[in-house]
Amino acid sequence: MVVRHLKIRNFRNYSHLDLSLRPGVNVLLGENGQGKTNLLEAIFLICRGRSFRPGDTKAWLGPDESSVATIQVVIDRKDQQTDEIKMILGGSRRSFFINGKRSSRGHLMSRYPCVLFSPESLGVIKEGPELRRELLDDLVLSHSPLKSHVVDQYHRALRSRNRWLRDAKLGVVVDRSEANRVLDSMQPGFLSLAVDLTVARLEALQSILPNFKHHAKKAFPESDVDISVDYSISGVKTSEPDPAAIHQMMETRLAQLRNAELDSGTSLVGPHKHDIEFLFAGNNSRFFCSQGQQRALILSFKIAQIMYHYGVHQEYPILLLDDVLSELDQQRRTNLIEALKSIRSQILVTTTDLSFPLDFGNTDIAVLQVARGEIVEAVK
Repeated sequence: MVVRHLKIRNFRNYSHLDLSLRPGVNVLLGENGQGKTNLLEAIFLICRGRSFRPGDTKAWLGPDESSVATIQVVIDRKDQQTDEIKMILGGSRRSFFINGKRSSRGHLMSRYPCVLFSPESLGVIKEGPELRRELLDDLVLSHSPLKSHVVDQYHRALRSRNRWLRDAKLGVVVDRSEANRVLDSMQPGFLSLAVDLTVARLEALQSILPNFKHHAKKAFPESDVDISVDYSISGVKTSEPDPAAIHQMMETRLAQLRNAELDSGTSLVGPHKHDIEFLFAGNNSRFFCSQGQQRALILSFKIAQIMYHYGVHQEYPILLLDDVLSELDQQRRTNLIEALKSIRSQILVTTTDLSFPLDFGNTDIAVLQVARGEIVEAVK
């Protein structure tokens, strides 16, 4: 899959931009704060329907003080079909169109695969569980893109349940018996989606694990250690994607924490609370490994995800690399570039380092100079 053209109007620090991209490596070169990451974010929004950056969606609106921003891309797909995708951003509302027809975030996620490397993704192991859950849901999309609706529907059900719990806590609901009655009526649908998403995650983890072990051993050639992943449901390690067992486990936990949920005004049970541990020689790498080792594990996991996606779908996802090279030591930077050179994905990478493009050798590469929300010149 290749983004052939990117068109932006009034997004972040871009008033307008029309940019053609190469199928190979596209290096976005420039100082910090010039708008390099904004271009990656625009493509990520088209592929995922959401941003990888924190903050209010109002920050998306650009310099002309309009209430609307637009992003359009022309994408060539593996089936030799060309799609034009348009996203209209207005306040907190997002509208998606594929070839002129209104579409949904779930459809985007299932149709346009991309993998993001960022400083935040390199910190997945040492940071909180939310980033690890996002990593898992990205993996679900690689394993089975049509399950994008499971991810989307679960989070919609979760938001609805949380609104009710918040209202109950604030006294909008007259008494607790009424609150329990409504939660009981919500539970079958919520629990069904929770089980579906948990099973999808476990199936995806099982499928990628051999690839992950293979690439991790390349990252640690000096260490003949076992590398694996544990999935935890309410603190209980689970490896088998058994729907009945998972349903029973979460149903029991929901009953145990019903009063705590009503008191806190939020859902305390479900995939949004699950976690994974990356194990290095049987130990949790969050505490056992150095920062460099943790980053090598995540890079191995992401490379494994890319190769797994190609193996299953015969299509490479778009790769977005946001200033990750400056976060790596020289050996891991070299290892990453060697791995990327063997992948026939379209790559967009941001960097402040003019020497970086030379590392790719004779690869099909374009170097684009970014300054103050404009592509000022193509560096020769």
